[in-house]
Amino acid sequence: MKNSNLEHLIQDYLDGKVTEAKMYDYLKEYSSEEVKKNFTDFMEMDYLLSKKYLKTDPESAFEDFLNQIRKPSIPVKKPKRRAIPTYWKYAAIFLGLVGLGIGLTFLSRSNNGQETLIIANKEVNLQLGNGKLEIIKGTGSNNIMDSEGNIIAVQTGDKIKYNPVYHSEEIKYNELSVPYGKKFEVELSDGTIVYVNSGSVLRYPISFAAENFREVSLKGEAFFNVTENKELPFIVKTGAVNVRVLGTEFNVSAYSEDRQTSTVLVSGSVQLYDSISTEKNRINLHLVPGQRGTWSKERLDFNIDKVDTSLYISWLQGKLIFRDVPFKQIRKQLERRYNVTIINTNEDLDNNTFSANFEEESIEEILEILDRTYGIDYSMEENQIIIK
Repeated sequence: MKNSNLEHLIQDYLDGKVTEAKMYDYLKEYSSEEVKKNFTDFMEMDYLLSKKYLKTDPESAFEDFLNQIRKPSIPVKKPKRRAIPTYWKYAAIFLGLVGLGIGLTFLSRSNNGQETLIIANKEVNLQLGNGKLEIIKGTGSNNIMDSEGNIIAVQTGDKIKYNPVYHSEEIKYNELSVPYGKKFEVELSDGTIVYVNSGSVLRYPISFAAENFREVSLKGEAFFNVTENKELPFIVKTGAVNVRVLGTEFNVSAYSEDRQTSTVLVSGSVQLYDSISTEKNRINLHLVPGQRGTWSKERLDFNIDKVDTSLYISWLQGKLIFRDVPFKQIRKQLERRYNVTIINTNEDLDNNTFSANFEEESIEEILEILDRTYGIDYSMEENQIIIK
């Protein structure tokens, strides 16, 4: 019965129903050997089901899994490839939790001279209000000045901090562009801290002093830690959706190529409303911590659901965490994270869902893991990855 509970616990964790903190507490009741054995068996079955049901809905696959979970694992052989346990894809999850000591050894194709990726190193750009373009280097420090020679901000490494006492007769905006493969931190003049994810553009005033509200615009993804000011609400504009707050922590994902815009609230409260309707017909909703508000670009409406917020802000710690996510979404996030182009010619694969944790792995290592666990065949040409 105890092992049965552990099996259900692992399933709930991989489905995103149990947070890492809770998982750590639960696993204290089990020995490392118990966790290792059950997790290994689970991943082997997950591997078999993913191969068998690549064109079938996940519910059928999971139902079959429940009927077979106690059956011995069947070894799967691929010609010309070294066998590898399928739990490697998830090993990082449990290494930090119970110290299983599972070694991760990747035989990346880039190490044997066959194929290698050529990734361009693009820099962060800062467009100033006076039309000047600043190229932000990842090292050293630099004073950011306006057209009159006043210091408005200081850049140190991958962070810019704006002067809180700067005043101007007119509102002047700066625009920060973060390319794929980079992240950046901005501390605005009111003390609000914004962590800008790769492939994103943040437009903001260098000072909020002359406004009745604090307003910024975002294309892409960013995490906001807003300084509370009840007299000056903070508004994030993302196109069709606006987020209005007084002081809180939340994540906004509004990439133009995505089919929806989402806001995940970590603490405080936020108001979401659409900017395409008249004020009379405008859709308004409020989020509480632990909720996600999603705007569908196709249906032009909102949806609210309860989520594990740690999954949506893991990028702040350099992690990529997926829980039952379609591969087409995974590859888009990989493109942004690693500044590569992924071309997939396998439509069935795009619709198949996966769960995984990645942290310090290179894109080559991630591809090798996917290849060895799910048989994803690919080739690399310059900065392109082609999945066959």
